[in-house]
Amino acid sequence: MTPLRRLVALNPVATGGLLCGAGFVFLALPPLIAAAVGLELMAAGFWVWARAAEDRVGQLPRWAWMRRPASALWLATGLHAVIRDTGVAGAPVWPTPAGAIVRFEALAVLWAALELMAALPLARPFSDRPGPLRTTGPWLPVMLPAAGFTVAWRHAGVWAAVPEVRSAAIVLLLVTAVLAALRAFSRRQWTVSLRWLVVVDCSLGGVVLALRVVPAESALLLWLGACGAHALLLAGELSGATPRRGVAPRLWRLAAWTALASLSWPVLATLGFAREGWASRVLALAAAFAVTLAAWVSVRRLIVAPERRAMVRREAAVSLIQLGALGTLACGPVALIFAWWAGFEPGWRDSLAALAPAIAGGWGAGLGGAYGLTRVRPRVAALGEPARRAAQRVFAIIVRVERRLVALLARIASTLVAPARDLHTGDAQEYLLFVVGLAVLALVLPLLR
Repeated sequence: MTPLRRLVALNPVATGGLLCGAGFVFLALPPLIAAAVGLELMAAGFWVWARAAEDRVGQLPRWAWMRRPASALWLATGLHAVIRDTGVAGAPVWPTPAGAIVRFEALAVLWAALELMAALPLARPFSDRPGPLRTTGPWLPVMLPAAGFTVAWRHAGVWAAVPEVRSAAIVLLLVTAVLAALRAFSRRQWTVSLRWLVVVDCSLGGVVLALRVVPAESALLLWLGACGAHALLLAGELSGATPRRGVAPRLWRLAAWTALASLSWPVLATLGFAREGWASRVLALAAAFAVTLAAWVSVRRLIVAPERRAMVRREAAVSLIQLGALGTLACGPVALIFAWWAGFEPGWRDSLAALAPAIAGGWGAGLGGAYGLTRVRPRVAALGEPARRAAQRVFAIIVRVERRLVALLARIASTLVAPARDLHTGDAQEYLLFVVGLAVLALVLPLLR
C-alpha cells in the first residue's frame, strides 16, 4: 500500500481537508495552470470524503461533476500557451484564428467559474444537498461557489476583457442570482437557505467583476463581506446556533444586510443608470428582485434561538462569532470607500435607487413593525406559505426547462458528429488509417488552391 493510500485509509477527513486547503492556495495564484491544479486538488478532496462516507455509492456520483471545471481550466491553460506564443495582445476580432483562441480561452475560464457557482444547468442543485462528511457536511458546499468566484476574480483579465463573453456572464450570473434567491426563500431549513444565499453573493460578486466599475480589490472585499457573513452564519449554526442567541442576532442581521447592500450597490447603479438600453434595465430589475428577496431572507429567517442555559457563560459574552459579524459589517463600507477613491461616484439619486431593493427587503423583513404596521403582519404572514410554494415551483420549472435544452443540444451535437464517427468501424488499425488520410488531405488541400 502506497503512503497516500495509507493516509487516506487512516484519516480521510484530514486528507480531504488538506487537499481542499491546498486547492484554495493554488486558486489564489496567478497562473492558469495553478488554478487547474487547485480544482483537481479540490475534486480529489471531495472524492476522498465521498469514498469514506457511509453512503459512498450515492456520494461518489454526486460529486463526480467537479472534474468538469478542472478540465475546462486545463483547456484554457493550453489555449493560453498557444496565444502567448503568438504574441497577440488584447482581444482580437472574431474571424481571425487568434480571436477564436482568445474567446475559447475566455469561455473555458468562465465555464469553470460558472459551474462552481451553480450558474450552469448541470450543476445547479448541489447547494440543496450537504457534503459527504457527517458533521460539517452542510457547510462543505459553500466552498464551491467561493472557489468559483476565486477563479473568476483571479482570472478576470482573461474572460472580462472579451465583450461577448462578459455580456454572457452578466446574463447567466443574474439568472443564477434570481434562481438562488427563489430557492433560498422556498427552503424551510435555515442551513439550506444560507447555502443558496452564498450562491447569490457569489453571483452578484461575479457581476461586479464583469461590469468592471470598481477595482478588483474592492470587488474582492465586497464579496468577502457578503459571502463571509452567510458562511460564518452557517458555521455558527452548525456549532450550536451561536449567531441566534443573546444579542448576536441583531448584530448579524445588520451585518448581513449591510454586506448585501454594499455588494448590490455597484451592480444596480451601473445596470440601472450608467448603461443605456432596455436590456440593461431588464437586468437591473432582475438584480433588484434577487437583492430584495435575499435581503428579506437574510433578515427574516435569522430567528432568535431560545437560550437553554439559566446563566450565560462568562467566556461567551464576546465570542469569535460576534467579532466575525463586526468584520463583515466593516468589509462593505470599506470596499465602497476604496471604490470611491478609485473613481466610482454615482449620483445620490442613483445611489438611493440602487439601495432601495436592499432597504425594502430589510425593512419588510424586520423593520416594519416599528412604524405602526404591526396589524398588517398577520395578513402578510398568511401569504408566506403560498409564496414559498410558488417560488419552489418556479425554480423547479426553470431547472427542468434548462435540462431539456441541454439534452436537446446534446442530441443535436451527437447528430452532427455522427457522420465523422461512422467513417470507421472502431478498429484501432482502421482508425490509424483514418488519421493518416486526414493528414494527407491536410497536405494536399493547400496545393489545390
